[in-house]
Amino acid sequence: MHHPVRRWIRPFLLLTVSLLLTIAGCHQPVTQNSPTATSTVSECKVVKHRLGEACVPLKPERIIALEVPAILDSLLALGIKPVGTVVDYFGNGQDWSGERYFPALLPELVEGIEIVGVEPTPSIEKILQLKPDLILMVAQSEPAYEQLSKIAPSVIIDSKLSIKENFRNIAEIVGQEAKAGEVLAQYQARIESFAEQLGDRLAGVEISVLGYHENQIYVPSNLASYFQVFKDLELSIKPLLLEREEWGYISAEALSDYDADLMFFTELNNPSEPLYQKPLIQSLEAVKNSQAYIVDGRIWEFYGPIGMDLFLDDLSKYLLDEQQEPISPTE
Repeated sequence: MHHPVRRWIRPFLLLTVSLLLTIAGCHQPVTQNSPTATSTVSECKVVKHRLGEACVPLKPERIIALEVPAILDSLLALGIKPVGTVVDYFGNGQDWSGERYFPALLPELVEGIEIVGVEPTPSIEKILQLKPDLILMVAQSEPAYEQLSKIAPSVIIDSKLSIKENFRNIAEIVGQEAKAGEVLAQYQARIESFAEQLGDRLAGVEISVLGYHENQIYVPSNLASYFQVFKDLELSIKPLLLEREEWGYISAEALSDYDADLMFFTELNNPSEPLYQKPLIQSLEAVKNSQAYIVDGRIWEFYGPIGMDLFLDDLSKYLLDEQQEPISPTE
């Protein structure tokens, strides 16, 4: 679903060990079918997902979000503040020190939400203490599903949905379909305004986006969030990028295959080897024409309405204001 670097790179062994340690010290969890559970069958609706189904309260009030850009963003955009959330594993695991995604830019939105671990290794003990009535998760936390589903109704969100489909799906689960419609209508209005301001200045201009992390260059999947917004703006994306179903690192020698009229390189940290110093970067036509930019990975990693709004703010600096400095070609 999301940006490649943030998932799939930590083995499930970490989660397995975490579960063994925390479960041993926890009290016997309450199942959703027990007399003391938050919801009863008559007060819930059945939600089917990849690992089965869950009887979700019609109006859940104590939600746990076990993923940041798609789940936490969507809940907050719906006006729902979950009681608990995981944080990005780039930080210390205790707060938002990883400085990724929208909480790094809008910390007030997550103020007061309890931290229940790190993606994708949630703390079972902390989740138990919060007495949730709904747990929303993605496949990366799947090893914890059996334990979590004994604490509260747990739903695994489909990782192959588009941003808007994912948002509508979560809204339906929590009974906020009308609010989702309002949020997406606001987004569409902004897209139309952006496109109107852009006019035809990018007509026929092909755009390419690559990533740069830990001194390596990678190619995103065709589901990358920025590609979805580009399509809404009817911008032209380099066809080769739309053929990739998975992200992957590439050698510097393969860079020329992704050269385009306009290029963006998302950067997630302060690399020891600056991207612009790579000789093969300097050989790209986009760089030679001053049409290549290094952009903030904190903003370009998103998967919900809040992230889309921040992304459009940032994109306007490059496409509308044209005040950002491109990668400078060397003499």
